[in-house]
Amino acid sequence: MTRRLRRLVAVPILAAALAVAAVSPAGATGTATGPTLVDRFVAWSGTPGELDRNPHDFDILVKAVVTAGLAGALSDPSARLTVFAPNDAAFIRTARSLGYTGASEQGTWEFLVGALTQIGGGDPIPVLQTILKYHVAPKQLFSLQVLFSREVQTLAGIPFGVRFLTLVDREPDLPDPWLNPFFLDRRASNGVIHGITRVLIPVNLP
Repeated sequence: MTRRLRRLVAVPILAAALAVAAVSPAGATGTATGPTLVDRFVAWSGTPGELDRNPHDFDILVKAVVTAGLAGALSDPSARLTVFAPNDAAFIRTARSLGYTGASEQGTWEFLVGALTQIGGGDPIPVLQTILKYHVAPKQLFSLQVLFSREVQTLAGIPFGVRFLTLVDREPDLPDPWLNPFFLDRRASNGVIHGITRVLIPVNLP
């Protein structure tokens, strides 16, 4: 992201985050009612389990969460989590950086499953679980708190760094994701969601 664009988005982000943080402390606990994190992603996407042509929803993320068996954890009403959420365009962008030459959601999913299967020695699920957990912080963090953090701890047990809007993961040879300034602080009953522009990679890929 250019310095000019960073300056343009910084003021509205900080203003919105200050307003949210003032009424929603990060350490809030207890069981809340209403749509969970998974409910939000499903509502923002097409038919569950189907990959379509809309790059701005979360079909691939929903499919990955269900495949990895993590939907229950993200639906826990007593949890307070933060999800850094790549939309379908972010998954496609990451797959293309890894060598995928297509542009479809189905092709992206198949390419990524193949890559994870190879990395996992024939079983993609443990690797997929680690990657998805790397996108979840074990507490509720609104955008202002993220922006002023040096790093964010994750459910994978591996932190990622923060340099203003840029999230610095463990793969130095691929472009780092950055926070989507137009998709921040989306609330669910058990946490908050921030959109990101690429998939976070928790390891230095071979």
